[in-house]
Amino acid sequence: MTKPTDPFEAALAALLGPLAQAMVAHGVTIGTATEALKNALLHAALATSETTINDSRASLMTGIHRKDIKRLRNLDDGSMLRRSSNATASVISHWATDPEFQDDEGEPLTLRRNENSAAPSFDSLVRKARIDMAPGTVLRALLDQEVVTELADGSYKLLTHAFLPKAGSDAQVAAYHATLSAHLAASTHNLLSDEDTGRFFDRAVRYSHLSEASVNALNATASKKAQELLQDINALARDMQKIDVDKDENGKFVLGAYILPTLPGSKED
Repeated sequence: MTKPTDPFEAALAALLGPLAQAMVAHGVTIGTATEALKNALLHAALATSETTINDSRASLMTGIHRKDIKRLRNLDDGSMLRRSSNATASVISHWATDPEFQDDEGEPLTLRRNENSAAPSFDSLVRKARIDMAPGTVLRALLDQEVVTELADGSYKLLTHAFLPKAGSDAQVAAYHATLSAHLAASTHNLLSDEDTGRFFDRAVRYSHLSEASVNALNATASKKAQELLQDINALARDMQKIDVDKDENGKFVLGAYILPTLPGSKED
């Protein structure tokens, strides 16, 4: 008698498909992938225990050898790259939405690095966004990503209201990490929660048997409305942060949006 397939095993296989595509594209081999999985399993085991667990207990929970457990406990988690990505996104957000850095038409001001006058500057923007990084470092990242350009008079102009890293860049990898990990964390919370535990909002609309014209029209409408929602929530969160910033609080909020249009006849069809 054939053993029924565990629904979670089927879900895991489906989740690993797109991830494997990204891994192959970035030259990640099975050895590197295994190392990352070991690290993730260890951190999951540590997070589920209310008390500190020793290497033997962690090995029993995960199946990872104790010598690997000891080594993995001391690995750097790459948080610096994520911090840099978050910093640039936050600066763009403030520059694009904070009235202090907008002109009378609501467009982002061009900014000089650091004016002696009371006029807004890039350095004051970084301080306003409460970024714990040197303004010059943040500016260089924005210039490298071609999100900001330097004008002939030495001032800087914001070219986009959203942080869209260059394809294949470290910043794009950090954004991929931040976006997918947050969505997966929300979905995993819902998967593991019981009836007494609140669930996070996680919904999707799916339609098939659509023409190319319909897919394109839905993509355009959804992109426009999703961008409007993100901008509205971004402005609201920024105003709330101004009020909360001096309180000893560490609450976090993430809102994401994704759209997957698949045209008839494509490989994903």
